[in-house]
Amino acid sequence: MVPFLSREFLKPPPFEVPIFRKSHAALFRKRPAHLIINRIKDYFHFYFIGLGILPVIICLTYNHIVYGTCELKDYPEKIRNIFFWNISLKGDPPHYWQFERTPVRQWWAKHFGISDIEHHERNLAYFEKLGIQARWRQIEQRVMHLEGERWDYKAWNYQPVSASWVDYSRWHALRLRDQYEQHGHYTQ
Repeated sequence: MVPFLSREFLKPPPFEVPIFRKSHAALFRKRPAHLIINRIKDYFHFYFIGLGILPVIICLTYNHIVYGTCELKDYPEKIRNIFFWNISLKGDPPHYWQFERTPVRQWWAKHFGISDIEHHERNLAYFEKLGIQARWRQIEQRVMHLEGERWDYKAWNYQPVSASWVDYSRWHALRLRDQYEQHGHYTQ
């Protein structure tokens, strides 16, 4: 048995306790997938936010502060008068894009938008096309109904012709051609 004093002397002091690292290695290695994801995020932030949204927001804010909302002005005084629905207007009537509220919306409507008249005409053409297609569908359904009702079918329909009728029609055509007296044509 070890004496009590020797046990006390063999104990290390409390400030010299060895430190054990129970974590990963000293280097943190990135996997290849992390590099690709980080590159995609960097490109997205640069091109979409840096070159896309932020400059557009700055331009729109500047435009709103400097120009504000748009207002229609009176018709300019020009030499010619325009009669529009029995109202005499001096100068050119405003364009469709001049009715937009802000300069940005005016620019967008002028270069990329369509007028209300053109939009209305497109809708009319679209609904006319839908009406024609609906009428065609009605006719097709009527034909299918009549085919079923009459036990009919889609096929070439012809009446058989006998050879005697063909010969008779040829004889009749030659007779009309050769009889000048009946038609007022005389030989010369």
